[in-house]
Formats: sequence, structure tokens, C-alpha cells
Amino acid sequence: MSVSITAVLFTAVNGGLAVLIWLVQTIVYPGMHGWEKPRFVRLHRDYSRRIAFIVGPLMLLQAALALNRLAAAPNRLAVVHVLLIGGVWAATIFFSVPLHRRLSGGYDVRNVDRLVATNWLRTAGWSLVLLLDVLRWGNA
Repeated sequence: MSVSITAVLFTAVNGGLAVLIWLVQTIVYPGMHGWEKPRFVRLHRDYSRRIAFIVGPLMLLQAALALNRLAAAPNRLAVVHVLLIGGVWAATIFFSVPLHRRLSGGYDVRNVDRLVATNWLRTAGWSLVLLLDVLRWGNA
């Protein structure tokens, strides 16, 4: 079996994002309820800056690799990958970013709860991307 470096990189990025989102979903976002309220704005600002440095490049790389794969070998799996990744981007843009903007002004229990609830869309999306990728390797 011949394996391309881009296929390996795509799987690695998908795995990294899946692990990252599960950590955020189960530890970081629910943990915001326990952050010291007087320090919340600074803690949130620091978290947002640091996580963007990690997740931003990974999201861009994942999207580029998925689109490259779709262009190079268009098939149903490549289309589903692109659609799932597009869904994660949509959830990020329309839910996560606005909620983080609100939280940058201070702690609000409803906004943290909404962040946790809507982040399940991204968690499911990236988990499915990885699952489909792993299944593809099993059929290679």
C-alpha cells in the first residue's frame, strides 16, 4: 500500500483537532464556571489568545488538506469530509466566536452554558471527520 504524506498529515491534523476539541469540551469550557470572577476577563483573554495560536493553523491546514483531497480524488468520502469541516467552521463563526466576544467582557453563566452546548456541534463534527478518516485507512 502506497501512503502519501498528505494523507498521513490529514489524519494527524484530524486526530489533533479531535483530541483538542474533546479537552476543550470536557475540561476547559465547563471549567470556566470555576474561574475566579475578578480575574475572568484576563483568564479568558489569555486562553483565547493561546488556543487561537494552536487551533487556527490546524483548522486552516485541515481545510486546505480536505479541499486538496477533494480536488485530487473527488469521491463521497472527500465530499463528506469537506462538508463536516465546513460545518465546524460555521459553528465556530456563528456560535463560538460571538460567545467568546461576549465572554471577553466578563463572566456570564448563560454564555458559558451556551458555549458548552453549542460546542457539541464542533466536537461531533471533528470526531466524525477523524472517525471517517480512520475507517478510510482500514479500507485502504
